[in-house]
Amino acid sequence: MAGKPRKAPYSEPSDAMDKLANLQVLRAAAAGAVLVGHVLAEAEHFFATAIPLKGLPWTRGVDLFFVISGAIIALIILRQRPSPGSFLTRRFMRVAPLYYMFTTVMVGVVLTTPGALKETGFEPVQILASYTFVPFERSDGRIAPVLSLGWTLNYEMFFYVLASAALFFKQPLRVLVTALTLFAFANLLQPRPAVLHSWTNPLILEFAFGVLLGTGYARGLRLSGLAAGILAAAGMLWLYIGDDPNVPRWIGAGGAATLITAAALYGPTPRWPVSIVRLGDASYALYLSHRFVLRAATLSVAPLLPAKPWAIAGFVAFTCAFAIGTALLVHRWLELPLLKRVKNKGTVWRAA
Repeated sequence: MAGKPRKAPYSEPSDAMDKLANLQVLRAAAAGAVLVGHVLAEAEHFFATAIPLKGLPWTRGVDLFFVISGAIIALIILRQRPSPGSFLTRRFMRVAPLYYMFTTVMVGVVLTTPGALKETGFEPVQILASYTFVPFERSDGRIAPVLSLGWTLNYEMFFYVLASAALFFKQPLRVLVTALTLFAFANLLQPRPAVLHSWTNPLILEFAFGVLLGTGYARGLRLSGLAAGILAAAGMLWLYIGDDPNVPRWIGAGGAATLITAAALYGPTPRWPVSIVRLGDASYALYLSHRFVLRAATLSVAPLLPAKPWAIAGFVAFTCAFAIGTALLVHRWLELPLLKRVKNKGTVWRAA
């Protein structure tokens, strides 16, 4: 008697991502915005002069990442229907290898040349927390891992854990439970210690906004080019107006990121240049690596330049180009081989 047919191993929805080139371009824009924001801030600090463009909300590209992540996870849950274990394993293998590599480099720099860094110090517990994606409060009161950019990954991994727990429910409750759990945590008081303070930060609502967007896309919601353009313009305006200390970030940046992501997700897909889509593929590598490139440029190139507008503009342009080129190399020669290795190991584990 023939047994039940085996389910195909859970895999990334690559066919879906091919059709969602807009989101890859949006990822490139988000990573590029974070890069520009950090380079401008570094230039303003080093050259001790005000830079007009520095006041724009460049680093709110992180909020775009959160909303996009929520949308993609919703599509995975609805289309692929993975088991909780396979989902969490795949998410961990997608995020951890490159992050661990750059965290290890940062730990090495902290131990060997601490003077090369402006803020990061040596705290053994913080290093352990960095590798386990556990929020840690530093001595200066900031909650961040050794590789400070990794604070976003602490939120990502928490989101993945909540989403994997929701997979124990049957469809269509999975997406609903994921969104409701995020809303529940975000409405709790933000107590100490750092772990609970982070996991109850209303910023996690941005994942919930993305989950709702992804659900709408899976249900067939689409927009015309004109409607998508208006929505994107409204999101950009909201982002600029909402960049105010008196406006909660999840409203100012999160609401704007939701509109912009909705425009990209539901709108028509133009013929994007391959180079831009590839930069979207390398956006994670750009996000993790650009701080190293920026610090190297500050130590080696900036001291050679006068505090003149043309020199500052040249420093910003050079550093951004250098960071993008480095990210493309990291993606091609480090990230992709790492992903291939862990994917092959994952196949062996599933077979066993």
